[in-house]
Amino acid sequence: MPKVKKNTALVSEKKVVKKTKVKAKPVVKKIIPKKKAKPIIVDVIEDDEPEVFFPELETASEEMYVLDKLKVKKEMDPEIDQQKKFFSELVTEIKEKKSNPGKGKSRANLNDDEDKPRVNKSVGLYRRLVWRFIAFTVVLLLIVFYFSFSKLTIIISPKGEAINDSLLLKIQPAGTTAVNPDTDFREQVPGTVKELTLAEEKSFPASGEEITGDEVSGQVNIINNSPKSQALVTNTRILSPEGKLFRIKEAVNVPAGGEVTVAIYTEKPSEEFALSPTTFTIPGLWLGLQDKIYAKSTTAFVYQQKIKKYVKASDIDQATKEMSNLLVAKAKITAGAPDYNQISLYDTISPATFEISAKAGDAKDSFIVKAKGTMVAVTFSKDEAVKLATAKLALLIPDDKELVDYNPANINYTFDNYDLKTGIAAVKETFTGTMVLKNDSEIIDKKQLVNLNKQQLENYLKSFPEIKSYELKFYPSFISRAPRLPERIEIDVSGMLK
Repeated sequence: MPKVKKNTALVSEKKVVKKTKVKAKPVVKKIIPKKKAKPIIVDVIEDDEPEVFFPELETASEEMYVLDKLKVKKEMDPEIDQQKKFFSELVTEIKEKKSNPGKGKSRANLNDDEDKPRVNKSVGLYRRLVWRFIAFTVVLLLIVFYFSFSKLTIIISPKGEAINDSLLLKIQPAGTTAVNPDTDFREQVPGTVKELTLAEEKSFPASGEEITGDEVSGQVNIINNSPKSQALVTNTRILSPEGKLFRIKEAVNVPAGGEVTVAIYTEKPSEEFALSPTTFTIPGLWLGLQDKIYAKSTTAFVYQQKIKKYVKASDIDQATKEMSNLLVAKAKITAGAPDYNQISLYDTISPATFEISAKAGDAKDSFIVKAKGTMVAVTFSKDEAVKLATAKLALLIPDDKELVDYNPANINYTFDNYDLKTGIAAVKETFTGTMVLKNDSEIIDKKQLVNLNKQQLENYLKSFPEIKSYELKFYPSFISRAPRLPERIEIDVSGMLK
């Protein structure tokens, strides 16, 4: 390597640095930090260069030493930047000569080569900025799309809620004394009230049974083919081909060539004695006459238990109830059938009186019951009663619900009471219906649904007892979260009541 004279500027620079470090502490001005420049390696060549085994390492050490000195000098004096630039260019030129010997480049060419990476760097920077701008624009468009086009529709099928109530109707016929309206809160309905005195009589069977024994009953014909008549006493035996023994219940005289019908019985009745039609012999006769005088059945014998009938207490209770119904039926006939748009009710003014021909435990097959009583027949307008019931239900239904499944034909009317003094009758009217949410009801607060996911929406909707079922429709379909704007949420209460 050719030796180069020491640069006096460098020597003086070294001396100044050493002097500054020993004798006086320099006052360093606060400099605003600039963009950090690329590190510059400076090769310093001395005349008397000691022999080294690793020249490249030595040169690198000298370059690092010069850079450290320049860094300290820069902190002391801003003018050193010019020197740093000079030495940077000098070191770059020396490196180019080492790497490409014989191809020296001028400083102008060196500056041109340094501008190329700067241009490439600027193009890369602009390219990154463009991509960042595009990404930002896409994100912004997605946000605008989400807020502008995302939508949630909730279709609700309402659950029916039963509603029951009743009214007391007052039927006051013309000509009766009016009741003070300040103390009587019953709804007045036009109609008629009639008092009817009725009587009825009927026979009822006794249902009590007591088994006293069993028997076999039947009849046989005694046939006499002999030339003489034959007398048979009571309990005369007759014998079946199977050896079943029976007896006749009464004495008979069978004429010659004739026959007589007589009832039979057995001393040990059982089901096996219920014989089909057959021929019987009479063992008490002379053996020579048994083929001429004999018995023959034309119908089967019947086995049955002997039952004793008696009147039970339940028979009497059932009979009195039936007699009361008979009195009401007779009252309907007496009062006449109501018109199509009228309701008629009947009841006893006072408990009916009954005359019974037997008492509980009497051994009778039947008994007779006579009933007397005064009935009241009430007839009133059906249309007026329905209007009152409908109006009462309308008052009970909230504004966000509507009445469904209400049938006036299902209204129940029962007789409540009758005032003998005023002649006014009271009827209780009981009615039922079903109410559901209206289609435009605002039971759900849309603000509570904002930005909820699908599971949260389902948990929220399940908390309403008025909702039977629901369906969530997200738009676009790949979104499963409610919009952030309440205006983008639609509630449709249009499910049909099932």
